[in-house]
Amino acid sequence: MQWPGSKDEDYVAPGQGLQLLAREGNCVLGIGTYANGYGYVPVNWSGNADCTRLTLHPDPAGLTDDESDVPNSMRHGVPGGGVPAQAVVDWSDGSQVFVSSVIRIREPGGQVRKLADLKLPWALKESDTSDRGTVNSAVRSGNRLLIGGSETVSGATGPFLYASDDRGATVHRVTLPAERSGGSRTPVGPMAADGREVIAVGSYSSNAFTTEATGTLVVWHSADSGAHWTKAIVDGLPTGTRMRGAFRAAGHWFAAGDISGAPTQPDVPVLLTSTDGTTWTKTDTTALGAGGVVATTVDAQGYPIMVGSLRVPGKSPEVRPTYCGAVWIGDGTPAGWQRGELGCHAQPPAAVTTLVNGTVVVAGNSDVWLRR
Repeated sequence: MQWPGSKDEDYVAPGQGLQLLAREGNCVLGIGTYANGYGYVPVNWSGNADCTRLTLHPDPAGLTDDESDVPNSMRHGVPGGGVPAQAVVDWSDGSQVFVSSVIRIREPGGQVRKLADLKLPWALKESDTSDRGTVNSAVRSGNRLLIGGSETVSGATGPFLYASDDRGATVHRVTLPAERSGGSRTPVGPMAADGREVIAVGSYSSNAFTTEATGTLVVWHSADSGAHWTKAIVDGLPTGTRMRGAFRAAGHWFAAGDISGAPTQPDVPVLLTSTDGTTWTKTDTTALGAGGVVATTVDAQGYPIMVGSLRVPGKSPEVRPTYCGAVWIGDGTPAGWQRGELGCHAQPPAAVTTLVNGTVVVAGNSDVWLRR
């Protein structure tokens, strides 16, 4: 994996660098950000013929602007490149929808066009507002595109959901049932679709950032491709619960994430299951071992896969931590999981996808793993 930073930038903050993988032929297109020494700019990675290496394309190092006459405090560094996205959806005609604050379509021939602007609130440097919005997930249900995320307006955080019936050319807002009245509400995190059924999982539990021993999590369900929604409240979630992925396998809905043990305990997986999308059960994940889930996929045989990592602190504050990657392969039942190890590295795995040819690709900021 080509490092997502300039020669002078050997550190990439958590959540930056590689963020997701889009299927591209017999390999993937990596999507994320690049540390150019002044900030993080959007970039893409392209794979080689056997998908054993992902290379920045275009390479930001070759796109350097001459800023020699610009004061250092006003320089922006090298620009990014490629198609920005926080979510990618494969369409039935072979095109792909790339979703960030603006929706873009990449046709089967490679042409990329801008479509609808979500007009998400953003913090403006010249204003005092902290309003902002972030896309967290997107899915296709039939011919409908659904986009979920988080927005903060006037200090209150909540979910948003947009729908499009023309592959992203136009969008309209969908109202979700509130899990509580007033104040901040849980954003939309991971989503999954199976035919006309769709689930949208809250990004985190009510006690994710507090010391309450148990908290709640909202999960929304739709039986008509996102036109109408009901909500379920899952109780008894531990402090620090954050959700990372959702999928359907073997007649079950799954919502997966991690329970943060910071600062003294390791992260551990959290797994919720449902047969109907409306009644949810927290699965005992003790047998899965330590490590938080960061991404999920379903393989070509329909078996679920979760990818995670365990942070191992350095021996001193000056020594950077290492990350021991893990993969859990399920049989489609709530308790039927086997764990495998991806080794310990300077960077954790960050994304996973399953290719049309059945290859499962896992990647992080420095490494690529394949299961053919």
